[in-house]
Amino acid sequence: MDRFIKILAIINGIIIPIFFVFMIYSYYASRSNDYYPSEPESIIVGDELEKAKRDSLVLQGITFDGPIRIYNSTNMYLPISALTYQEAKDAKIAMGSAGDFDASNFNYVNVLFLNKDYEPIGKLLNRKASISEISDSGYSAQFGFRNDESIDTTIKNIAYRIGFQDTNNDGKLNAGDDHDLYISDLTGKNLTQVTKNKHVNLYYFINSNKEMFIQYKDRNGLQDEYNPLKFGLYNISTGIFKELKNVEKELIEIEKQLAK
Repeated sequence: MDRFIKILAIINGIIIPIFFVFMIYSYYASRSNDYYPSEPESIIVGDELEKAKRDSLVLQGITFDGPIRIYNSTNMYLPISALTYQEAKDAKIAMGSAGDFDASNFNYVNVLFLNKDYEPIGKLLNRKASISEISDSGYSAQFGFRNDESIDTTIKNIAYRIGFQDTNNDGKLNAGDDHDLYISDLTGKNLTQVTKNKHVNLYYFINSNKEMFIQYKDRNGLQDEYNPLKFGLYNISTGIFKELKNVEKELIEIEKQLAK
């Protein structure tokens, strides 16, 4: 009996500390998820927004960091994100925790442009949208400046991925919806759509920043394995998008070799 009690005590001495360590880890993991959301904020649209309007509730505001200097320009831009309040700001909840909110990551709703004196010179959009990426040849809002010793003065444009519609009908406008590629000049003006009905995988400026090379798949409802990657060139001055069909043809032939 004494031996059994000793074994039981040893087992309890091992299991109980492990249990408490697990409980502490679970608690802090859940707290971490509260403070650092894994997904960017969405822009509320559809039925939820209309209901909030009827009930005179404020569901969302905006949040932002500091202005970002525009490459090859004295101007700056300020990306603005959606901020979703966890509690509606009515009179009753205002006495509780109306100030609780989650900050966003990289799901912008608009961009404010500033001159060198930090005076506003315009905004990119005049309607609700989701901007999932902002980039030019010298800077990406996500990744920072490149480290060239000299400024590339041929850079004249900023590129964006923008979505205007809740295409998956989930009541939210975010990166899960269809986004198209757009460009503007370095002041945020002359916004121009580059692609339509194309899922853009990657793009970059080429030929002294006069053109854009784009890798994409058509939005055609096909399963991914039956929807081939394609390439295109976009001429910025003419606004003409040219599909590189000869490259596509050769790639299809190479893929066919796998089945032989």
